[in-house]
Amino acid sequence: MSSVNPTAPEATGTRMRADERRALVLEAATQVFGERGYHGATTDAVARAAGVSQPYVVRMFGSKEALFIAVLDRALDRLMEIFESALVESAPAASPGDTEAVTHCIAQNYVGLLADRGLLLCLMQAFLLGADPVIGPAARAGMRRAYEFLRAKAGLN
Repeated sequence: MSSVNPTAPEATGTRMRADERRALVLEAATQVFGERGYHGATTDAVARAAGVSQPYVVRMFGSKEALFIAVLDRALDRLMEIFESALVESAPAASPGDTEAVTHCIAQNYVGLLADRGLLLCLMQAFLLGADPVIGPAARAGMRRAYEFLRAKAGLN
């Protein structure tokens, strides 16, 4: 992994908006957590990967745990976007009660998500941390959200 992100402000010489910088840090954190795991990752490694200072990462998120929760929320949001777009895409091909077209489209869209190895590894890390008093409930809530969507909206039982 590169030590400095080429899109970081130091590399481009431009000033980023706060939301862009937050997205940059979250993307870097996704890769660092995915590569090193929750316990092996540090806010310093995330800061280096994002091309920002470590105090800035801490000021933005408060703690490594809060940063990981933000990464998890982002990963779960992307997963849900995949599911929701698959539902829309499959609608013309699916007749009422036909779950095969929906299932096929969800699977196809999910395969596209596999390219983001860091995102999937972060989801795995979150589920491995099920006993953690903060991360565990967040991971379970995210999986419950996905399960309820697949069951209620996609009609998969």
